Amino acid sequence: MKKVFNVVIVGAREEEYRNLKTSLESARFETSLAISRAEVTSMQRLSGQTDLMIYCQEEEEAAQCHVPVFVNKTIFVTSCYEKGILLEAFKKGAAYVLFRPLYRAELLPAIRNVLFFSKKYREANLSDASVLSFLKDVAESGVTVIEPVSSPFKPTGHFYPDVLKITGELENEEAHLDALADRGFFTKQLRNRVRLCEMCESYQINYREVCPACSSIDIVKGQMVHHFPCGHVDSLETFRQGADLVCPKCEETLRHIGIDYEKPTDYFKCAQCQTIVPEPVVELECLVCGLVCRPDETVEKNIYSYEMTPHAWEAVRSGVIKGVDLGALLYDHHTNLYNKQYFELELKRELIRTKRYHAPFTLILARIEKIEEIQKNHPDRVAWYVNNLFRALSQGLRELDTTCVWDAQTLGLILAETDFDGALVVVNRIHDAIQKLEYLFDICRPEVSFSVVQGDASHLTVDDLVSRAMADFADG
Repeated sequence: MKKVFNVVIVGAREEEYRNLKTSLESARFETSLAISRAEVTSMQRLSGQTDLMIYCQEEEEAAQCHVPVFVNKTIFVTSCYEKGILLEAFKKGAAYVLFRPLYRAELLPAIRNVLFFSKKYREANLSDASVLSFLKDVAESGVTVIEPVSSPFKPTGHFYPDVLKITGELENEEAHLDALADRGFFTKQLRNRVRLCEMCESYQINYREVCPACSSIDIVKGQMVHHFPCGHVDSLETFRQGADLVCPKCEETLRHIGIDYEKPTDYFKCAQCQTIVPEPVVELECLVCGLVCRPDETVEKNIYSYEMTPHAWEAVRSGVIKGVDLGALLYDHHTNLYNKQYFELELKRELIRTKRYHAPFTLILARIEKIEEIQKNHPDRVAWYVNNLFRALSQGLRELDTTCVWDAQTLGLILAETDFDGALVVVNRIHDAIQKLEYLFDICRPEVSFSVVQGDASHLTVDDLVSRAMADFADG
């Protein structure tokens, strides 16, 4: 489907407008660009009619480093190089900030990322005809699983080469695949996780160590010395006198490490304020918008692989996209449990409910232990063992509770209207029940580890809640 985007260049002088227009027209986008020019006074009026606005700040305004308030989908072009201009522009709504002189290598990727991540572009590629064509191309390509590949030139640091080979122009392939997964055409498997800036959602963030007292990055790592006879502890530099080490307290020369003295630990000293600390503070600086924050203030982004579902293969076979068979999409008949995709949707709904109505719910992950041992000793019966144990783990739950196979050895349970204490009662009951499964003892006496997390407003996303549960496993 041919897509036409309206691009308005605001505030540009004649020569700058011509250069921008020439660059856009020579880009050979797989779409049509309707390019026009407007004055600054028209910016607000045109905001709802454009797919992209390129706001070129006048030199007089740039000299004062004034940043106006932008509508969405605006690329801000300025001659102001003051520190903080990036962050202020993003806070006022800019999608990108470019500095004069403009280079085509900077301009065109910014334009592509704004246009091809737009709602208009996404909806154009989600029509039934477009989706069916895409699914057929994937099927004919012979690709069984669409895998991500890392790339420093993509917004999340990853892209999908199999999709680009098929479509040629699709830049927001991840969002496209996610939308198709939501419609039941793909299932997702986690492959990687990146941290994004919470302001501009860029993965180009710099981790650096700073002084906790003055935030200076000018910190130096040093060695502490402990003098045994007098107990004095200080930096190695204060002990050093020429080629010798001399205690500044008792003036005794240190000769034998382990007998006269020890070096117990490292320290970090700030060259600006002279503060000495055992560990510096780690902060992040976004290289795109300039935001400085703590690591826990970034946004976690999961990177998935995608595999076509039976629903997608049926669409390819019949040439028609039919309504989704909810039974096939949401339920796994091999295990008689809900599948992971539906389970994640239910988690999302429970999070919304607990934030809006303060209704409690609890996530339980039950992990079967000694799978490697069972695989080694009984390779032909491991699937039977796991399936029987999964069924036993999910017995006796209420109709409102949801269970799924989270992975090959982990069962997921959502206990609606249940707080942490109530979930512990359920866990104890399940634990007692599986100890009665004597028919499994010949293979291996069941051992199951449980992670119990009550959902609350501190869990911003499903991924955040699941990460907490997985961390409990890691912590033992």
